[in-house]
Amino acid sequence: MTFLPLMTISEALSTSSLGFLIVLIVLAVLAIFVKLITGVAGGKKGKSEQAPAEAAAPVAEKTVEAAPAVAEEKAVEEPTIPHIPGYVVLDGVSEQDAAVVMAITSHKTGIDLSHLDFKSIKRLNQNPVLENIEEQDAAAIMAITSDKTGIPLENLIFNSIKLVED
Repeated sequence: MTFLPLMTISEALSTSSLGFLIVLIVLAVLAIFVKLITGVAGGKKGKSEQAPAEAAAPVAEKTVEAAPAVAEEKAVEEPTIPHIPGYVVLDGVSEQDAAVVMAITSHKTGIDLSHLDFKSIKRLNQNPVLENIEEQDAAAIMAITSDKTGIPLENLIFNSIKLVED
């Protein structure tokens, strides 16, 4: 009977280290390959979905941020909240008002609400004096005025809104 010579500890460690290194390199190459494939497939999908949206309305995007703040420099940066699809950050807006904004955005852009992903909805710093009128009704009047005049709401300034009864 012939016996094969056994490996020494150093030979065994070098062989196992080499095997471990090969496995790590293969995993890294696979990770890069998956990242490239995802980027290529994701890029094509995004462009094909974006083209009809741009044709329908230039404002329509896959991700819509409703009611952007007036273009002014902010001295303090707001902390960034990670976006979770299906959840909307409401800033000064009730859930009912947010639902109305979402529905109007869907209707005006022609994009199904299930295909829109709202990150946040922020109330503009407009505080007109309201006389004999509910806040929700005033908000509807402001939105209708913006729609009928074609002037974006952030470019309109309402000093007061008053209900005049006959």
